[in-house]
Amino acid sequence: MINIEEIQNKQPFITETEAGVFLVKLKKEFYEQEAVMQASYKFTNTCFIKIDAMEEGYVGVWFKGKPELHVNPELLLCEFCNEVLDQQVRLDLEKRYGTIRDSIYQFAFAPIKDRIDDWDE
Repeated sequence: MINIEEIQNKQPFITETEAGVFLVKLKKEFYEQEAVMQASYKFTNTCFIKIDAMEEGYVGVWFKGKPELHVNPELLLCEFCNEVLDQQVRLDLEKRYGTIRDSIYQFAFAPIKDRIDDWDE
């Protein structure tokens, strides 16, 4: 039987590196730089953030709460993990379906005469 706590203790993706400073470790194979940057930007009002490369295949995002804001670090970091996932899914969908969206946009904003001509063909 797999002990989840044992696995999490061996390779945690969120760690407290020093008092009040937390590290989220993300695999580059799953999260692009753009997704990490966009997600991190959304948290700059509540935290000081540093992004840096780590060992091969990982990026680290360090968080330190702003002293004037009393934030729950566990909640904040879980929200960040969801946000970076959301940003990555958005990028993946853009790559997969962006051309369809562009075609719909072009059709929707084309002059009426062009749309009527397209229907007649």
